[in-house]
Amino acid sequence: MFSNIKALELVKKFSTVEVNDIQDAKLRTQAKKLKSKQGGFTLLELLVVVSILAAIAGTATIALQDTDARASAAAHVAMMDELNKGIRTFRVLNKNTLPTNFDSLIQTTAATDGSTGAARLTVSAIEDVALLDLQADAAETLNSGGIDALRYVNVDATFDPADAGDCSDVAALIGSRGNAVVPGNIFMSPAANGCGYTFPIADQDAVTDGFQFTALPKVAVWTGGYERVLGQAGQTFDATAVTTDGSILVTAVDGAPLLMAVGMGPSSTLFNANDLGGMTSVPVYRHVSATEYNRFVGLFNIGTVLAGGATWESADQVVLTAIVDGAGDTKEEELGEWDGTRNTI
Repeated sequence: MFSNIKALELVKKFSTVEVNDIQDAKLRTQAKKLKSKQGGFTLLELLVVVSILAAIAGTATIALQDTDARASAAAHVAMMDELNKGIRTFRVLNKNTLPTNFDSLIQTTAATDGSTGAARLTVSAIEDVALLDLQADAAETLNSGGIDALRYVNVDATFDPADAGDCSDVAALIGSRGNAVVPGNIFMSPAANGCGYTFPIADQDAVTDGFQFTALPKVAVWTGGYERVLGQAGQTFDATAVTTDGSILVTAVDGAPLLMAVGMGPSSTLFNANDLGGMTSVPVYRHVSATEYNRFVGLFNIGTVLAGGATWESADQVVLTAIVDGAGDTKEEELGEWDGTRNTI
């Protein structure tokens, strides 16, 4: 038997042989066959290899289908947990005081008194919210709990320079390539490439961002059912959906909690690293369109529906109930996207 080195040397020498110079016809025929094998694969062999590779590629494509989207869903679940823990930790470290200056999810028209009479933010992907006037006792509870201001979008705001656009059409502004406006920062001020301003809940005589505030603001309240965010305890309240006329309750279940929905935007003190318990990054929700608000949303219990379902009273203390994603899905619903049992990606 030849060693591997010796065999390679013989093969190399054989490759230099001119087959047609071999005198013996039988040996010449055998040499030609060997030469043809050295030349590479036959067409049939190539077709077999290509077929095998195609089959492997097809199997891999099926196995990896939606992998990126499911990985994003898993990341979103982790972000929801981190926000939940972050808010609760902030409250403990700051002597029972919640972070403030959350995004209201509401857009407004300019008014000298800072009133908030406009509709819900048009670029928001969440449908399960409605407008409600904040009552004085609830404002006092929010203030005492640390939430003394919310961010609103002023659709009449303009930028400097003016060619950067204006806030009259928020979706078009975000979609434009001529400015630095992005959906997650839309509640920031024009100086920070947003359309937002702060509405102080604590002091109705305050002047902020050029507004004189003499009225209580509107807030967004959750209308997507209670069992989804409260679990079994929510079943009692799901018989009648929460509805409003934009200012007051129209229908609700007696004794049901009233949940204020706010966006977890970068203007919140929750993300001020200089504050005790402040988080260092603002999570982004990826499963919305390029012009829709892409932050997570917190649901805070601010009151209880009274008998008759058309009035409510403030809670004794503001409590974080749940974190939902930018489309209004709960953690369990987002988990369904991750494990493939819920195809809404």
